[in-house]
Amino acid sequence: MKEIVDLYDLMLEQLRDLYNGEQQQLQALPEFAEMADAYKLTELIEHHIKETRHQETRLQRVFSIIDEDPAGEECDGIKGLIKEAYKLAHRCENPEPFDAGLISSIQHINHYEMAGYGTAIAYAKALERHDIAEILLETLREEKKADEELSDLAEAKINVDATWTSLVGKAEKTQ
Repeated sequence: MKEIVDLYDLMLEQLRDLYNGEQQQLQALPEFAEMADAYKLTELIEHHIKETRHQETRLQRVFSIIDEDPAGEECDGIKGLIKEAYKLAHRCENPEPFDAGLISSIQHINHYEMAGYGTAIAYAKALERHDIAEILLETLREEKKADEELSDLAEAKINVDATWTSLVGKAEKTQ
């Protein structure tokens, strides 16, 4: 890891963190898709995998533009969030709360990314690298859209089903 001495170095560190985070997600998201019970959730995750590949390619393009190597940072944030997702998955006994927890886990990852992309965009703009900011903005928009789609699915179906499971479970316990 190189020392950070200026805003460019800080932007580069953020970009490398994001790049490694995208790579980690490309390892975990296919497993999440297989684990999901609801068909619509599986579809959303599979769509997010395709977007994540495009996002990784965009970051490679940014590194090419600034003539830098994308390697050098491990995204401990995404790594930890993925680890937490697996821990939660192993604790869920029923598919309905499992899917609700999986949505929450993916949204935690997306929110981390949104913060990272927003920060990288701000640094790029401050450095008058609007070309880079525009590329990153495309990914930020995708992350926000994915987050909204997950929320919509959770509110319309997944959380409703998980609530029903909770009510049935309580009723069985009182009998």
